[in-house]
Amino acid sequence: MNRLFPAFPDDSKLWIYALAQPLSGVEGELVATKLSAFLKEWSSHGTPVHGAFEIIENRFVLIAGFVEGGVGGCSTDSMVRVMKELRETSHIDGFDRSLVFFRDAKGTVQAVRRLDFQALVSAGQVDADTTVFDTTIQTVGDLRRGGFETTFARSWHAAAFSPSPPR
Repeated sequence: MNRLFPAFPDDSKLWIYALAQPLSGVEGELVATKLSAFLKEWSSHGTPVHGAFEIIENRFVLIAGFVEGGVGGCSTDSMVRVMKELRETSHIDGFDRSLVFFRDAKGTVQAVRRLDFQALVSAGQVDADTTVFDTTIQTVGDLRRGGFETTFARSWHAAAFSPSPPR
């Protein structure tokens, strides 16, 4: 992930939209078209935002933004509106925070509800070395430091999902 957003400083803001289902080729093109158009016009308090996006594994839309002084709330809202429009018009939904993303034994990205993920942890199908995705990271620096795709043991998942859930 170090190759992503090379022109951005570590403190650049990062938003991750994780998708329950992989994007089809047509859906990926639609997302790319919408975001490319948006990024050309993106500004914060009248200053152009240096923005870029990446689609990872056809499951994650990462959007980075940087402007001196930080990306303002209204500017963030305008970007969120683009993603909400995609949800409403094309059913491309990156807003479901009840999903947990991980790589299965074959290396394929999976998305399951939290209760189902807990069941996988309890059954030993997810262990300390299982790759998980932390969609809560907030900066390009977090991404570069390996915070997005990491092991279960090194992520917040280990504290939230225990092998033996409390009764």
